[in-house]
Amino acid sequence: MRKNGLVISIDGTAGTGKSSVGKAVAQKLGYGFLSTGELYRALAYKVFETHTEPEDGAAVLALSKRLRFTFERQPDAVLKMFVDGEYLGAKLHLEETGNVASKVSTHKEARAVLTEKMRQAGAEGGIIMEGRDIGTVVFPDADVKIYMTASAEERAKRRVKQLRENGENPDYEHILALIKERDYRDSHRAASPLKPAQGAIIIDTSTLNLEQVIALVLEKISHYGA
Repeated sequence: MRKNGLVISIDGTAGTGKSSVGKAVAQKLGYGFLSTGELYRALAYKVFETHTEPEDGAAVLALSKRLRFTFERQPDAVLKMFVDGEYLGAKLHLEETGNVASKVSTHKEARAVLTEKMRQAGAEGGIIMEGRDIGTVVFPDADVKIYMTASAEERAKRRVKQLRENGENPDYEHILALIKERDYRDSHRAASPLKPAQGAIIIDTSTLNLEQVIALVLEKISHYGA
């Protein structure tokens, strides 16, 4: 047991409910919650903002080394992230930022820089970290490893619903294509491809609602002394 409790990793494909589940479970446990994709999105936004080519590995690496991340735990358990002292907020969740993030995350050296920053954030435990390679690369010694999955079609439906609730009018087929493209890129990249960690508890959320997944994850974690 680390100083502040367990390190719990939640990995899996986009749109499976990892963030919603991780945040709710962290709140129940009194832990902090960090969606590590935020760090990649922050790097992607800076790449986009500075007109850096996402395919230029050396330039992306240089940017990643300059970024300074600080975190403040919020009442809802989320570790609010500041990049060079600035809260980027909604800028991180633009579709364009997400697509660039998937591209910059293929650069091995830049991933290594962000991975070290993630380890520093979670070193003392008492944290749930959500992402793509937390249990395999960032914290292979995580106390509990969860891997969440769902069909691409179900994830596209969820994303469309989310965007409509935000007042947008998304195209389902376009969203589905983006999800499949991102899945392929994430699972076939040379650096830290997306896959379940050894010993991970695999949960398919396709036919489960949020409350059911939260209850299932809490039940699994209870066996580890949280």
